[in-house]
Amino acid sequence: MDLNRGNVGTSDMRHVKMTVGATEIGMAKTWAYPEGQSQGMFWIPTYNLRVEGTDPAGNSVAKDFEVLRFGLHCPTRTSTPTVVGLADAQTHVIKAWLPHYSVHSARSLEIGAWQVYQNFLIHDGPDDTSNEVYASIGCIEICGAPRGFDTFNDYLIALSGPKSTQRADQLAEIGKARNLSITYLKAKRPTVAPAR
Repeated sequence: MDLNRGNVGTSDMRHVKMTVGATEIGMAKTWAYPEGQSQGMFWIPTYNLRVEGTDPAGNSVAKDFEVLRFGLHCPTRTSTPTVVGLADAQTHVIKAWLPHYSVHSARSLEIGAWQVYQNFLIHDGPDDTSNEVYASIGCIEICGAPRGFDTFNDYLIALSGPKSTQRADQLAEIGKARNLSITYLKAKRPTVAPAR
């Protein structure tokens, strides 16, 4: 377990716990990032992300989101795509809110990302997993319509209780507070199938 050796929970904002499940709950179309578009589309499973905390009245609340947990990596056009992502059980305190991050594999109006550690992020994913195609190399991508990642961030704001009044400031405040954590349950790397 990695709580990242820093100060945890340095503000009076409420703690929010996220847990990424190990059970496949759906399927999404994807391609092998970044050089594997010529190899076609694949199906990759989606997983549940449970977000738990307390509301302003002190009641325990939780909400589930569908996410991409694993992805396909293809570093060159002739590489064989391989499944990548965090499969071992682990917990991380979210390092920061990255307000200018933009999804690289698809067009998205939902800007920003949460830094889990290094290049592992939580960011926007497909609103429609059957028709909207995103790629991933191990980030958690929030699915669901309309604007699933914005809905996810609104929920984090509601549970965290930042003091700021502007949304951009609220997200930045949450990122600095180190009161968000994410636990990955141990999962088997999935087998992916071509999407015909």
